[in-house]
This record gives sequence, C-alpha cells and structure tokens, in this order.
Amino acid sequence: MGASRRERSSKYKNWLLGVLQSKKCHRILDLACGKGVDSVFLLEQGMEVVSCDDAEAMLVYARSEKTRLGLKDWVVKRANWLTLSEDLPDQEPFDAVLCLGSSILHLVDLPPQLGLYRKCLTNFRKFLKPGGLLLIDHRNLDSMLDHGIAVNKNIYHKVDTVSDVSMEVIEKDGVRQRVDIIYHLVVKSDETGNTNLEKVLIPIAPVHVHEFTALLKEMFGSNCNYSLYGDLELQEHVDTEDTAYFQHVVHE
Repeated sequence: MGASRRERSSKYKNWLLGVLQSKKCHRILDLACGKGVDSVFLLEQGMEVVSCDDAEAMLVYARSEKTRLGLKDWVVKRANWLTLSEDLPDQEPFDAVLCLGSSILHLVDLPPQLGLYRKCLTNFRKFLKPGGLLLIDHRNLDSMLDHGIAVNKNIYHKVDTVSDVSMEVIEKDGVRQRVDIIYHLVVKSDETGNTNLEKVLIPIAPVHVHEFTALLKEMFGSNCNYSLYGDLELQEHVDTEDTAYFQHVVHE
C-alpha cells in the first residue's frame, strides 16, 4: 500500500496536534505506533517521541522509516502494555501518552472486571508526568453490540481504504466474549496498479463506551479532567448511533 494511502487526514492531524499543543506537550510516548505514521508526524512538528509496539513486523517498518528519513533521535522500541515498566526501564515520564488507532480493544478483555485494561492503564499512568495527558481511542462498539450495525466512516486516513465493515458478536453460555470485525479493504497492487478487495478479521473486546469512560475515571481519579470526542468532535451528548470511533482525553 502506497504512502499516500497510509497518510492521516488533515482533520485527524489538526485534532491530535491541537490537543497536545493545548497542554504544551513536547515529550510523547506513542504506545501503539504501528508503522510509525503518527510518530513521524509529531517528530516533524518538533516533538520528542518514543514509539513502541509489540508487533515486530510493525517495528521493522518503523525502523526502516527512521533510517529512510534520517530521524536519528527517534526512539523505537518493542514493548508490551502489560509489562511496560520492564520493557522501558530507562524512560523518564512523558507529557503525553498515546494509545491510538483503535488499538486498546484489540487486547480482548471482558467486562465488567476489565482486569487487563486496569493493568494497562496503571502502566500507562506510570509514564505520565503530573498534569500529563492520556489520549486513547476505540471503535464504537455500542452500535455493534446493541444494534448489530458497524458504523463505517473514514476518520483517520486521507484516502478511504475501507469499503465496508461487517461484524459478528461471539457468545459463550450467553456471555459476550468478543466482537469479530471484518474490514473489507481496498488494496492497490504496487506491481499492477489494480485494485482488489481484501477481508481482514480482527477480534476486539465487547466494551461499551460508558464502561470505558467509567474505567478511565476510576483509574485516573475523580479529580481528573476528562473529555470524550466522537469522530474527533467534542461530544456534549454521547452519540452511539452515528459515531465510528470514540477518542478519550484524560488530563490529570
């Protein structure tokens, strides 16, 4: 897939930069860096970025981008959210911690306990300076769990590569175990230039937005400043019918 098809939308870049600059964030920990698209963008804005992922295939690409772009000061490391302190032993706290790209729900955890997420958020918080920001997002699962509808909107990317989204709720003994999301991706061959459809199935946790909001407020305390965005727009009333992705911003 060409670079233009990975490029972030202007709306997303303006939103991300605006949130970070509003709190004068300079030192950033990108905990789900993937191929490094967000990290490179923030580095280009003059920020200091440490980027992590637990998928070696993603890190190989990010490191190749580091070399290609000559970004000698960009730190790219392998790290798991559940063992973050052990994986990043020498890092000082950050102004902001990012876990974006709808990554958190890929770690399949079950409500109401959400023990894995509690561990992750505890680790995320350890890497925040006092007054630091956590930015974390996820797909709108409410519409899927409650109505069987997967809202499909191009929010994050400049070029829309998802032609359709379908889903299946997986249950065991009447308890929801996960949601299998099937992305129908438009893939362009670099060799022939032809466009094909490719289906990618991703299992994610069956978590409603109010459950995730409550968890964040519990983990960061009642005095934290919390804002909820839907498709990058600040939400006064939670819209679970026409939102593709929720973005949570927590300011200690």
